[in-house]
Amino acid sequence: MSPNTSPQDFGRTEQDKALRKHAEAIHNSWRHKQPAVSFEEVWERHVSSAERIRRKAKSRNRWKTAASAMLVVILLGGAAFTASPDVRAALSRFPFMKMLLADGGFEEQGLSKIEKEGLGVQVNTSVTDRDIRFTMDEVFYDGVQIVLNYDVEYLDDKKKIGDKDVAVYYSLEIAGAEPTMMSTHKFTKLNDHAFIGSTLIDAYQYLDGYKLRMNISRIGQVQGDWSVIVPLSVAKTSPDTKTFFPNKTIEANGKKRTIERITFTPVSTQLAIRTSEYREHKVSYRLRDDLQTDFAMAGGKGGEYDIIYNFGPPSAINPHPKYVEVLINDQPSNAEQFVQREETASLARSFPIVLKGMNGGTVTITQMEAGDDETVLTYEASDAENQNPAMLLVDSKGKEQRGSGRPVRISKERFIFQIKFPKPDGGSFQQIKMITYDNKPGYKPKPPTVIRVPLDWSKP
Repeated sequence: MSPNTSPQDFGRTEQDKALRKHAEAIHNSWRHKQPAVSFEEVWERHVSSAERIRRKAKSRNRWKTAASAMLVVILLGGAAFTASPDVRAALSRFPFMKMLLADGGFEEQGLSKIEKEGLGVQVNTSVTDRDIRFTMDEVFYDGVQIVLNYDVEYLDDKKKIGDKDVAVYYSLEIAGAEPTMMSTHKFTKLNDHAFIGSTLIDAYQYLDGYKLRMNISRIGQVQGDWSVIVPLSVAKTSPDTKTFFPNKTIEANGKKRTIERITFTPVSTQLAIRTSEYREHKVSYRLRDDLQTDFAMAGGKGGEYDIIYNFGPPSAINPHPKYVEVLINDQPSNAEQFVQREETASLARSFPIVLKGMNGGTVTITQMEAGDDETVLTYEASDAENQNPAMLLVDSKGKEQRGSGRPVRISKERFIFQIKFPKPDGGSFQQIKMITYDNKPGYKPKPPTVIRVPLDWSKP
């Protein structure tokens, strides 16, 4: 795209024309829809990649046990696994998203709603080769991201699979299109003969009506061909999808940026930006609603003069904000400009417990409720900057537990949130830790450039 292209011309690209047509088609049904309220967000991690790997390894066995409890018929199949139609039916109904999100290796970003609201399309297409059956169980597509859920069965009853057998090697392509696609996946072993997998794909092109081909050339240690074709449709998410074309421009620091499009789906939010700078980099974008609640970040893609960012959906307490703010930081901070600090407090004390937050703010723990499977912590932040603190709970054995999701805001008037933690490995939680960062003395970060985008949900 030329840097001299006008916002009006940019808005008439093929993708935007398709989205405009789609937005107009669903406007009437959208107007009469009630907002989905069964939203369950989880929170961004403030941990390193090494820490995530450690947590995944620690919790893998626990969630294998959870899988056993959810679908005993699968794990008790044993030698009779491949012969049982009950097992085949159970696999197709497996709670893929629950297993995907279980150990914190993947960010929630609204994914749990796929199962809670039945937004996936059942495919149930199987391919058998080399005594291995691959079944594509379900596909989800909302115009922003694709989720593929599948299972693999080793049909040789005498073979017991190990870790090296629990993998699918694939490439992806779209017939008739060449979108930029980025994917990640997770595989979970169920028993000695089967495992499930989920592949998450960000495809930065509107692909409703296209077909995705998953080319599978190897499963585990076996070469073969288990390729499948999956149709992509937004039919299930269309009634609760809304697209805005604000074409709102702001100029700051010698650069022009135009918010061309914002799309809200039940699971995702996508922001399309045009910039005057060629291949803009070293710039960070954030998104907040009219209550100053942060949207969960979910990655993005930059082109020559266009940028696409993906976020989680709006919060359940404010599903239709009156406006959103795009916060643009032209000078991202680095670690040398901050001082890390750890706040600790005993949970034996009476509530509230006040912890020092970032840059003079506070995080006040007001309540902790321990259930059979999880512990729910309620806290209030003094300001928007402290709404997503990095907190850990320490049990009586000294083991630390991080939250298993993103904080959920429960008050419109104040920054009150709830965050869930797994149950302690032993005993009860005794201590809370909070890792925070303050500006170094003398360092004052430059305020971000803010573009406020009004949203009229009653209009197409």
